[in-house]
Amino acid sequence: MIKNLHHTNLVVSNIEKTKEFYTKILGLKIVLEESFEKGEFSRGVGLSETRVLLVMFSVPGSSTLLETFQYLHPTGHPIPDNFKANDIGFGHICFEVTNIQNTYQKLLKRGVEFASAPVTMPSGVRWCYFYGPDREFLELLELPA
Repeated sequence: MIKNLHHTNLVVSNIEKTKEFYTKILGLKIVLEESFEKGEFSRGVGLSETRVLLVMFSVPGSSTLLETFQYLHPTGHPIPDNFKANDIGFGHICFEVTNIQNTYQKLLKRGVEFASAPVTMPSGVRWCYFYGPDREFLELLELPA
């Protein structure tokens, strides 16, 4: 049956803004850029006459992949302004780090907006949420040594 989680997909409003954030701010690497029009892609996603830009990112030193789509046609709806972490549907993408405080400070200096400073759970797990360019929830996670 299922043998692995291959990638996570994120639909974005501006692929160039997304590329800049995920490469320059978070340090991911672009491994694939393509565009699709109509045909099998449209049939696969259940939409007609699609035009999509795709960028696939990898997390350095891991097999983790993040796939991003910008639908040029048909366009979708933005994440609502009142979207909260407990709303149904897409939750967040989590990035594991070795030193959350250091990463938090670096991202703050790069202009990243956080929902909170890092918190520490009774188990020793440290984490915090921050926002991507489309206000998608992202997480930093430091596991106890």
